[in-house]
Order: sequence, then structure tokens, then C-alpha cells
Amino acid sequence: MTEQELENLRARAELDDPKAMFDYARAIMHTDPAKAEKYIELAAQLGNGAALEYMGDKHLAEGKYDVAALEFKAGAKAGILDCSVKLAIMSMEANETAAVRELEDLAELGVRSACIALAEYHKAAGNRKQYAYWHSLLK
Repeated sequence: MTEQELENLRARAELDDPKAMFDYARAIMHTDPAKAEKYIELAAQLGNGAALEYMGDKHLAEGKYDVAALEFKAGAKAGILDCSVKLAIMSMEANETAAVRELEDLAELGVRSACIALAEYHKAAGNRKQYAYWHSLLK
């Protein structure tokens, strides 16, 4: 990315364009991580799906499960299907049957992360046939 393109992206981000905020944050993440985090958080607050997923992952890693679940739910509403997968995985302990059904629905829609989650779930349960089936959909 040229200096001029980066400056144009920054200018759009300053005008509260959530997509530009997230793209700008990704562009500066290695050079100014604190500023990038600020822009990602703002983009998430404005409903950018990718930023919501990023923040959900961050809060999940920090053990802030309730906050992460809210961000994943908002990300799913914004059209990020991987957020739906993450929500289903988080709800596995509370309602395993519903979570697996949700993952199956997402996998059948072609969501790769759902196929991975189902393959790992069945592998852990020792169900080789189901593992092989969901794993085969990855190809």
C-alpha cells in the first residue's frame, strides 16, 4: 500500500467509515498496534462485522466470555458466519445437541470453520465416520 493510499484510508477512517477504520487498523497494526486497536474497537462499535469478530476473539482469549459472546452475536448479525460458528462452539457445554445442529447447518452452507469444528468434535468423541465426513467437506 502506498503512502497516498494509506493517507486516503486514514482520511476515510477519520470520517467514521467502519470499513475504512478496520482496513486502516490492519494496515498500521505492525507499526502502531495501540492506534490500530483503537480503530478496530471503534469500527466494532459502529457494527463492522470483521472488527466485531476481532474484538470477540480478543475478549475470548482474555476470558471475557460474556463480552465475546455479545460481539460474536453482533458479528453474526452483520453477516460474518464464522461468528455464528464461534457462538455455537461457546454454547456447546450448555446445549450440546443444539450447538452441533447449528454447526451442521453452517457446515452444509459451506462454512469452512464449521466443518473444522464438527470434524474436531467427532474426532474427540471417537466417531471416525463422522470425523471423516466433515473433514472431507474441507477439500
